[in-house]
Amino acid sequence: MTSRAQKSKETPMDTAEIQKRIDVMPAAMSAKGLIEPRATILLNGNQEPSMLLQWYKNQKDRAACHTTCESFRGSTIPDQLDAGDAFIAALPCREEVKFKEFMSALGGVIDLGRDNGIEVEFLSPLRATMKKLSENALTFQREPAE
Repeated sequence: MTSRAQKSKETPMDTAEIQKRIDVMPAAMSAKGLIEPRATILLNGNQEPSMLLQWYKNQKDRAACHTTCESFRGSTIPDQLDAGDAFIAALPCREEVKFKEFMSALGGVIDLGRDNGIEVEFLSPLRATMKKLSENALTFQREPAE
């Protein structure tokens, strides 16, 4: 039994096969919590082909039209598609992304309060919450849906 990567090196891919592979990437990225993901194969004159994955990390970036991207260059388009698939598979799950975004926002609120001289009694509960969340972050697991 040969892997998809081995098979793709043995026989060239036609455009329908390339399209089929690239069509599933945005859905896989969206399942990981990325906003408005796009997958593109670029063919430019006098350059090797490349693949580009683009997305917004959060709604704030979306509002500012600030995309994040990852590009892949390789000797063949199948190699690039394989690299794109591996990149998407290695992305954190949607819950982890949301949790990190919340932790970042909470940390920003704490910093803003400290920078503006907000009374300690208002910041202490936020710090305690941040500490508890940080301690539980390594063991954070979402309950399965029923």
